[in-house]
Amino acid sequence: MTKKIDNAYITLFVIALALCLMPIVLPKAGLALATEFCVVLTIALAWNLLGGFSGIVLIGMPLFIGIGGYTLYIVANFLAISPYPVIVICGVVAAILAYVLSPLLFRLQGAQLAIGSWVMAEIARLLCLVTPATGAGGGLNLEVMKLVTRNWRLPLNFASAALVLFVTLVAIVVLLKSRFGLGLRAMRDSDAAAEAMGVRTSRVRLYTLVLAAGLSGAAGACYYITSIQITPNSAFSQNWIAMTIFIVILGGIGSVEGPIFGAIVYFLLRETLSGLGPGYFVISGLLAILVTIFLPEGVWGLVRRVIRIDLLPVAHKPSAEPSALPSSNLQPQEILS
Repeated sequence: MTKKIDNAYITLFVIALALCLMPIVLPKAGLALATEFCVVLTIALAWNLLGGFSGIVLIGMPLFIGIGGYTLYIVANFLAISPYPVIVICGVVAAILAYVLSPLLFRLQGAQLAIGSWVMAEIARLLCLVTPATGAGGGLNLEVMKLVTRNWRLPLNFASAALVLFVTLVAIVVLLKSRFGLGLRAMRDSDAAAEAMGVRTSRVRLYTLVLAAGLSGAAGACYYITSIQITPNSAFSQNWIAMTIFIVILGGIGSVEGPIFGAIVYFLLRETLSGLGPGYFVISGLLAILVTIFLPEGVWGLVRRVIRIDLLPVAHKPSAEPSALPSSNLQPQEILS
């Protein structure tokens, strides 16, 4: 009997193909916009992994984005090397920071956790404002970009952001399809029920936070490669989280496809309505309110009703058929070890 190919892997292949074709078919302006799209979508997917799949609502996500950007500038300038390989280090540094801060963050819950994470991002911003090594209020310039030929900068910027985005998508899909993802969604619905099923919620929270922070740090590094300059007010700006939450809610929180469609709609709105000035923000705010009230599943929920398929299904599939497993072996504590 032929085994059916999972829709998720077909969609990932199509996305990879589209990303590979973009440098060929897009003009320079389009490629620059595509680079920003990849960065923003990566951050939205990382935040959705926390807020949508695990119920961890962090307002302080700019902390990891800014740390990723500053790590890129400091390390690349100090070593006098091309900044592109340093993106990996940026993700690792952001992940380590999340691990170090996790005991403090997870002592908080709900609104306290959201506000506490925002305070941490503000503390990081203020520290960078007064620290000479980070350029203080004037920020830093990416001096080592002169090592990269000007004609290669835009393609390399896009390639880096696209690679980080694709790795993010693959990591999230594989993670959510595993037993870990099953425990993650159980924890979102009810911590007590998840614990009763054997899910080690503290470990799941930690791993999810570290992964989301690492991906956000790498995405932040990709963004600030394109700007050639970083300042505390831009790196740790709350505009990052406002944009991210808008995209996730607009597209559909708690699904992998949601942030993708939300990012597409967000960029379409921005590119077509930004000339309206304050009217753009009014329209965007009204749209977010209407979607929340009348379309709680977001744009993706509406699209899904039409096409009637999941593009990136992440339902956990057990490794063996239930009928082949003796009932005595199905212990609750084995759901997630």
